[in-house]
Amino acid sequence: MSPEPAPTESSRHKCLIYDGHPSEQLPVIAPLLIDGINDRWRCLYLGDPDTLQMIDSALGDRGIDTGGEVRRGALVLSADRSHLAGGTFDPQSLVQTLRGLIDDAVSDGFLGLCATGDMAWELGSEKNFTHLVEYESRLEQVFHEKPLRGICQYRRDLLPHHAVRHALLTHRSVYVGDTLNQDNLFYVPPDILLEGDESERDRQGEWMCRQIVRVLKAEAARDQALRDLRAANHDLERRVAERTEELEVANRQLEAFSYSVSHDLRAPLRAIGGFREVLSTDFGEVLGAEGRSHLARIRNAVERMQALIEGMLTLSRAGKAPLARVAVDLTALAEEVSHELRAGSPERAADFVIQLGLTAPGDRTLLRAVLANLLGNAWKFSGRRGKARIEFGRSGQEAGHQVFFVRDNGAGFDLAHAQRLFGTFQRFHREDEFPGTGVGLATVQRIITRHGGRVWAESEPERGATFFFTLPDAPPG
Repeated sequence: MSPEPAPTESSRHKCLIYDGHPSEQLPVIAPLLIDGINDRWRCLYLGDPDTLQMIDSALGDRGIDTGGEVRRGALVLSADRSHLAGGTFDPQSLVQTLRGLIDDAVSDGFLGLCATGDMAWELGSEKNFTHLVEYESRLEQVFHEKPLRGICQYRRDLLPHHAVRHALLTHRSVYVGDTLNQDNLFYVPPDILLEGDESERDRQGEWMCRQIVRVLKAEAARDQALRDLRAANHDLERRVAERTEELEVANRQLEAFSYSVSHDLRAPLRAIGGFREVLSTDFGEVLGAEGRSHLARIRNAVERMQALIEGMLTLSRAGKAPLARVAVDLTALAEEVSHELRAGSPERAADFVIQLGLTAPGDRTLLRAVLANLLGNAWKFSGRRGKARIEFGRSGQEAGHQVFFVRDNGAGFDLAHAQRLFGTFQRFHREDEFPGTGVGLATVQRIITRHGGRVWAESEPERGATFFFTLPDAPPG
């Protein structure tokens, strides 16, 4: 058996097999003719008069000046059937005529001939389809010798079944509908199809065996690809398991750290605070003004450290606590937080504008922490306004999620540094301007992310800030 030929590029000799109305050919034939005209090839369409009118209109709809192209010889729409004089069809004569048309196109300054047409029209009565294999095989040789490109059209519901079978035998590249198969498995080269000697026809069997070998090799390649994919998936599963174990170890270490923070750091911190209180009470007069100032700074540092510890523990709990999803009344939570803020600073003038009827599925405790942080920040950063205005509401939908916002008229910040906004211990203001730990927004982001949402901000310095977050619209499952 001869070695299998190397794959070739898509043939310039294609066929189109389609069903139904002649307009079904347009997605393939119109681009062929337009590309031919644009590439400076003479384009020939051979078919019945009604189809020629359809092609003329289709090209015009796609921006081609068909009249102008016909006048300059770039487009030929022909219903000529002179090659069927007497009802007979001579493959050699028609192929020879086509060679002349190609030479004429080149002589007229075109790069070659781009030809297409309805094979039922071209071959005439059904009995002429007995010459189809010979015609297409001889035509294939012309494509190898001359500047010719084209598509032979077979309307399957009008042609005898053997015509479609012969089309598959004689075209390396086949359109079925508008889908192109560049390497047709059933194709047999013309030098094999046109051989007349019986012994030489045995080469057809050899060719068919080659096609079987191609299929077997393709199946072997597919099987190998499947084995490689399974191996890759197994390796991926192993690596995922390893990473999961590493994550579990890290989480256990984080829990141990949280326990240490909660118990081991709080005790000495309480001792420092207690000794500071003793010094202030029992030895305040002895220490004098400077000593009492130092004690006040110690008190502030202890309070700040306590706030940091509480923030770290809250952030840790937000990341590992299981979600208890229920329908949460966000309006009620926001009102609770606003009353607490007012009670803590009753002397402040501030308006809370809280939209009624806001609900979302989620963990009530964690969502309260979100509102406590966002409303608390709004309260804090609007503290220098004569009258603060703080709003909580809903601003629409985003991909199946409700979008909520907390807005204030406070100090705001520069969005140029927004990438640091939700980082742990990140702050945009000095401690003496607005106290805080820099943990609150990191906690908000972790909670909202666990709920399947996202959080972002809009702000300008001295023009307030708006924080948006999304929560799923669907009820808890």
